[in-house]
Amino acid sequence: MTEFAFDNVSDCVFHHAAVNPQAPALIEGSETMTYGALAALVRQASAYLTSQGIKAHDHVGIALTNSIERVALALALMRIGAVGIELPAETTAETFPALVARFAMRATLAEPGSPATSAPIQLTIHVQWRSDVAELTEDIRYQGDPANLRIISLSSGSTGLPKGLVCTHQHRVVRSRMTLGSVEFYDAHDKPAPLLLAAPASTNLVWGMMICHLFLGGPVVLLPTYLHMIDMVREVARWDDAIFPVPPGLGNLMLTHAKPDAALYPRMRALISAGQPIASHLKQTLTRRLTPNVFEFYGSGGVGLLTCIGPKEAEAQPRSVGRPVSYPGVEVEIAGPDGKALPQGSIGQLRVRGPNTAISFFNPEDNFRGNERFADDWYYLGEIASINSEGYIILEGRIADAIKSGELVVYPPEVEAVMSSHPDVLEVAVIGRTGDQGGEDIVAFVVGRGGYNHQSILVHCQQNLPASKRPRYIFYLDAMPRTGNGKINKVALKTAPLQKLRPA
Repeated sequence: MTEFAFDNVSDCVFHHAAVNPQAPALIEGSETMTYGALAALVRQASAYLTSQGIKAHDHVGIALTNSIERVALALALMRIGAVGIELPAETTAETFPALVARFAMRATLAEPGSPATSAPIQLTIHVQWRSDVAELTEDIRYQGDPANLRIISLSSGSTGLPKGLVCTHQHRVVRSRMTLGSVEFYDAHDKPAPLLLAAPASTNLVWGMMICHLFLGGPVVLLPTYLHMIDMVREVARWDDAIFPVPPGLGNLMLTHAKPDAALYPRMRALISAGQPIASHLKQTLTRRLTPNVFEFYGSGGVGLLTCIGPKEAEAQPRSVGRPVSYPGVEVEIAGPDGKALPQGSIGQLRVRGPNTAISFFNPEDNFRGNERFADDWYYLGEIASINSEGYIILEGRIADAIKSGELVVYPPEVEAVMSSHPDVLEVAVIGRTGDQGGEDIVAFVVGRGGYNHQSILVHCQQNLPASKRPRYIFYLDAMPRTGNGKINKVALKTAPLQKLRPA
């Protein structure tokens, strides 16, 4: 188990700056910033933020692109004791004021040309920002009780307005210990691998993995947003022995550039699929055509990493997301509607409690909005699941996505897994929409893989799904609508006007 003694998350950078100042910390394009230089920049940023009127416990939204500046400012906010709230860089003019009000932001950090935010302090981080703060030398580090240091992590917003989970710096420390002490590709090598981040830290997965890597003293590679997928595929290929976290949809898109009979990245240390469960057939395809070292992570902003499953285990447990990560005091259960623990193998609500679990939602009403909630010291993840006799968790689907079709409750992952196995289907999302006769119709949205044959997809559904679980309508899109965190926006699909051209 990996141990850390950091009271403030930013301390990890200063620790490695003292131990190995020339070690690479952040790599962006042709620039490599060492831990020594990163510590100096975080120190300057702490003085800059303080000079702009930002104080300990202020809520600050960070809406910056994937850059050294974003990482340094996020660490500096933690250093001064402010509450950083990671936002997508592309947050819109309509969304920004709503988020500022909802999470009581006193300040925002944004790119030039970004929309006004309605926060009392609005800081624009220009390309010359580093030279502007170069003369600042004071290190403004929070001197109060470390237990009062807070972070607010936002949910993806894929099922509505994002919720804000309140965590402490110590939660981040515990979650990093859990990850680094439990995941085999960290312990099985002599030195840290480069961590390739294709998205900024607005996603809980990316932020959590970046903190893990900085705790470890490893190099983090900040990739830009690519106009063409082939450019990202080529850039990733430059890095041997790398760790690369991606959502399943992105991994699927990368297959377009892979040979059918050879791995695209044979020497990659780990391709991590996370953000949503991955169908077993897609996991096998990624293992065969991208890299043999495919790992699936499952967790949430409320608990951090909960399970990890590697390629060997996935062969034996194709439907599982893995066993719960072991850590003192962490408990994982399946509960019934009455809140009582269910016996092994039963299907019910997945819940967790322990030193990794967030304190609460920032807005108390969010505990009663949706199915993620805190109750009796437990955090309910909003998932219907079971734990089999060997201790592996099997996810049935999210409660919020359940489709009530007559007397039957259908969970989209089962339907999506079948439909995505058709060779014409690049991506699929299944939702419930109010039907003409009441109840809900099962509706599928499909992005074709360079074209599609509707009749062939229809026959595939008829052959592989019982009648009660087949989509009533199939709609074809050029691309899925997505939230700022990259997940499929199912709220948009539920509310979009539809012309029912493809009855199934």
